[in-house]
Amino acid sequence: MTEINTLRWIDYLIIAMMLCISTGIGIYYRFSGGRQKTIQEYFIANRSMSSVPVAIAMVASSISAVGLLGISAENYTYGTQIAVINLPYLLGTWIVCYGFLPVFYKLQAISIYEYLEKRFGVRARVMISFLYWIQLLLFSGVVLYAPSLALEATTGISMIASIIIIGLVCAFYSSIGGIKAVLTTDIFQIFLMFVAIFLIIGTAANDVGGLGQIWEIARQGQRLEFDRYRIYFS
Repeated sequence: MTEINTLRWIDYLIIAMMLCISTGIGIYYRFSGGRQKTIQEYFIANRSMSSVPVAIAMVASSISAVGLLGISAENYTYGTQIAVINLPYLLGTWIVCYGFLPVFYKLQAISIYEYLEKRFGVRARVMISFLYWIQLLLFSGVVLYAPSLALEATTGISMIASIIIIGLVCAFYSSIGGIKAVLTTDIFQIFLMFVAIFLIIGTAANDVGGLGQIWEIARQGQRLEFDRYRIYFS
């Protein structure tokens, strides 16, 4: 019979510790500081957070298992052409930073929905909030599906069980700890992600004989494509 599980007890221990630490961060911020008694404390931490943890958390919020697994698979299957998507980000980031954010900052709005209510009324706020809720609900399903699929493939743990456990842990520390718990957990999780990424790169480079050899293998496999466009027809 083929062995399904490929992880050892230490791997399961790390997964359990990560979930417990994330939960503990939420509990800590629930019973410390302002204890989430006000809207300002819960959503914007009374504007007491420095720029560094906020910036790190913003990076973490844009990275998920969908990106780690999906972009890796895209590069392996079709090559590096997907890197071109970073070019529009440069323009989009500039527009957001110098076009939109100064307006929100001057208004001292807690969220974009508060601005929409002031500008267009309660109906606009409710409608946009509902649409974003639908979008986030669908996106969260994909985000939860990706790591659960990886866990099922490597451990044999039921995908449904993984989705429920991960979803409950994330919902728990976010809801009771507020934005401080979310920011701190993001920093903790992105640290783990980068450690894992560098470990994988280091292990792969050691196995094949260095980073140069990895690049050569990709070149021979015609994966280094930065200027070739494909058009697909169904």
